[in-house]
Amino acid sequence: MSSFISLQNLVYPSHELSLTMILLEEWSLTYVEGIDSKKYLQSQLTIDMNLLSKTHHTLCAYCNFNGKVSSTMHLFHYQKGYGYIQRKSISKIQIEEIHKYSIFSKIKINELNNMFLVGFAGLNARSFLLNFFIKIPDKNCSVIHENNTTILWYREPSERFLLVLSFSDFLILKRKINENIFFNNSKQWLLLDMEAGFPIIDKICSKRFTPQAINLDKLNAISFKKGCYYGQETIARIFFKKINKYFLCYLTSTGNIFPEIGVFIETQINNKWCKIGVLLSIVYVKSQEIHIQVVLRKSIDVNNSFRIYGFKNIFLIRN
Repeated sequence: MSSFISLQNLVYPSHELSLTMILLEEWSLTYVEGIDSKKYLQSQLTIDMNLLSKTHHTLCAYCNFNGKVSSTMHLFHYQKGYGYIQRKSISKIQIEEIHKYSIFSKIKINELNNMFLVGFAGLNARSFLLNFFIKIPDKNCSVIHENNTTILWYREPSERFLLVLSFSDFLILKRKINENIFFNNSKQWLLLDMEAGFPIIDKICSKRFTPQAINLDKLNAISFKKGCYYGQETIARIFFKKINKYFLCYLTSTGNIFPEIGVFIETQINNKWCKIGVLLSIVYVKSQEIHIQVVLRKSIDVNNSFRIYGFKNIFLIRN
């Protein structure tokens, strides 16, 4: 008999995480198919589609004409085309925007609401999945397709896996589990993405930042050598002139607060609290810790103390 231990209201950092199955209800899967799908995505996304092998997935972004990031996603070969995983809050809007200019291209773009996204992380996650699948992805092959299931491998912050499968296959997998495993919601995966340094772009922060402001250049999620794509001129100018003024950062504190995403981050300058950043994401870890992802001005002292506008809790940058 399987034994699922619920952790619905308790999230752990990666170094403390026991074997855990995570429902990624805050993410969605988009499917792009058709003979022009590769060519079309080449003109839309920040990465070079010609360099995306069938054995790997990659982080990239979709930007507007001004070079501001509408959405970030993990892109991979899927079925007869491409799949990408992005935040559900922005998914429908992003699909509408990217579809606007496809009238002369032979492609279809749809959100696959019938597919389940499930994460496995924590102690012995790899050996656990080997009980159910012939092969598990790794650094040499980060995407595996087995029957109707796709498995993505993530290295950071520690080895973890994302499964794309149907609801019926999810139920079959769940019934086969015969050992103790923790069960959690998508806040656990959100924390792991924050620890990994992946920018979390929800609807409220869409089109506010350039890719460099959220570290996508450092994450190899931008190509500066391929041809034109939306926002390419602005993104390239910032890169070659080295004029990016912001960076993505991870801060921690303690307490119990409930700020809205998109509010300002402050620091003290000459004994005065000044707005120097924006809140992207927040997760409450264990019972007392607060972990946040923010965009800050590069000019600030990383040794400073910070706070969220309207709250007194002091945050420090996590090394």
